[in-house]
Amino acid sequence: MSSTHSSGNNPTNYRDSTQEYAPNGGAQGGNPSVPANQVSPYGQPPGRWEYVPVSTRDAQQQDQAARSSEASLVLGILGVVILPILAPFALWQAYKSEKLGGRATAGKVLGWVGVALLILGILWAILFFAFFGVMMSEFETATSTTI
Repeated sequence: MSSTHSSGNNPTNYRDSTQEYAPNGGAQGGNPSVPANQVSPYGQPPGRWEYVPVSTRDAQQQDQAARSSEASLVLGILGVVILPILAPFALWQAYKSEKLGGRATAGKVLGWVGVALLILGILWAILFFAFFGVMMSEFETATSTTI
């Protein structure tokens, strides 16, 4: 296994971004602070690595995943704080983002908390109207028998 890395024939679609900052020096991908005999754990050369999409389809998929994770976070926050009916939409966007390869853990957690609040709100409304209906029927029978 070679310890040098060139971005021209990279099958994993990752490139060493240290080449942008130190193009003239160093034995390891343009990084002058890394000695030539240093072995990196996990078989990767040292340096800062970032994902570079191969095609425009990959770039669009990555962009869509980022948008879906942001939407799930915003909908999750709104679902917990203001309007719990938005929580299922936060879950939908979170699962969409994960399907596209993104991360949306915060949106998913907030979405489930919002769904729990939505269910509790629905149960509270049912109990409130049931209690209100019983009280109105009792009030109606009490007023009709006294007159």
